[in-house]
Amino acid sequence: MKNIDWSKLRFFTYALVLSCEGAYFAKPLMHSNSEALSVIVTAYSILAGFLVGIITLIGDPKSLPSGSWQIARLNSDVIYRRLKRHRFLFTAYLVTIALIFLSILLRKDHADINSIIEYAYLFLAIFCFMYSLKLPTTLMQLQEMRIEEEIKARRRLEGIED
Repeated sequence: MKNIDWSKLRFFTYALVLSCEGAYFAKPLMHSNSEALSVIVTAYSILAGFLVGIITLIGDPKSLPSGSWQIARLNSDVIYRRLKRHRFLFTAYLVTIALIFLSILLRKDHADINSIIEYAYLFLAIFCFMYSLKLPTTLMQLQEMRIEEEIKARRRLEGIED
């Protein structure tokens, strides 16, 4: 069995619990509140665009460390995992927006189904927001890695080995 990253599991558990509680307590405040829905849709549309930019940066082959193909292969696994996590978050953003749209369509004629959909989009909105708080850290780590690789490359050009 692979090693479990307990900090990621703990964060996932907190996000899951807080999203469930948040959806439960926020639903009465959100019901028929078009301004709040508009804020969520706008925020997640912007976040989706921002995430596309991050995915583009992460997936850039220049983000692989310099050196042999074996070094590139070892680091590509980390990059693929990051890309999968960000793709999941991007999909969750779009699902959140789609559920809000569906909720608006079903609001008048299908109140029972709409109630479940409202819980679902509130849960996803809170869950995604919590994971979105980690995006700046991811971007910083990526940029720090690129800067360090550039410094190493310049040192090698001058004949300085690490």
